[in-house]
Amino acid sequence: MIVNKDTKISEILKENMDAVDAIATINKNFLKLKNPFLRKMLAPRVTVASAVQIGNSKVNVLLKSLEEIGFQVEYEEEDNSEINNNEETTNNMSTEKIVDLDVRPVLDMGTDPFNVIMETLKTMNDDETLRIINTFEPIPLLNILKGKGYEYKSERPEEGIVHTFLWKSGEEKKEEEELVDVNAPDLSYEDLERKYDGRLMEIDVRDLEMPMPMVTILEAIETLEEGHALYVHHKRLPQYLLPELKQREFDYKAQEVDDDNMKLIIFRK
Repeated sequence: MIVNKDTKISEILKENMDAVDAIATINKNFLKLKNPFLRKMLAPRVTVASAVQIGNSKVNVLLKSLEEIGFQVEYEEEDNSEINNNEETTNNMSTEKIVDLDVRPVLDMGTDPFNVIMETLKTMNDDETLRIINTFEPIPLLNILKGKGYEYKSERPEEGIVHTFLWKSGEEKKEEEELVDVNAPDLSYEDLERKYDGRLMEIDVRDLEMPMPMVTILEAIETLEEGHALYVHHKRLPQYLLPELKQREFDYKAQEVDDDNMKLIIFRK
């Protein structure tokens, strides 16, 4: 198999599962790909190029590790594109007005920091920059915010710490907003309960630690029988999940019970 910067991690692992250890040489967090649920969720979305961005490495470094376990590789002639892009996007970033947000305590409580980050961004002026302090680069969040007119760069000031800088730089893309907010407009929650009465597969993810709620839901919808729907007990509306549902051609309806209890019905379009 020939591998280059555009090769999907899922294709590499399908060819040789030993590649997990090779990929983990750039970032030990990639060892999580040994978990079949996480592998199914993440690997199809990540290319070699995006993996090295997450791991703060270079394309050719990862390609060399893959070559050593038997893959044929196509090396990049100049493996500095990540650095150049980072320098270009920094030009419009305000370094004088930085708002710090440490999301590590939020994650330690098993809570998705998406809402905290979004609420913080809403309170900021366009000339301010948000610095998110975390233990990893929040790629799913960044993909959503790029569609909302934000740019970003990440730095690693010390081992195990990632600073992600976010700043407003352009207009929001309408298609990305629609992708996140789609929510079964033609049917009410009660309509769906009646429609799928006796044909609801029920799961409760409220007590699971991240990222297992999302992983569990995606695993469940893949096993849904024809004409059935998934009934989910969740703490809140899972923002990272919504683009994944749309890509898999699923729709949903949500109903809030209280501050820590959200019910969702997920069904095929």
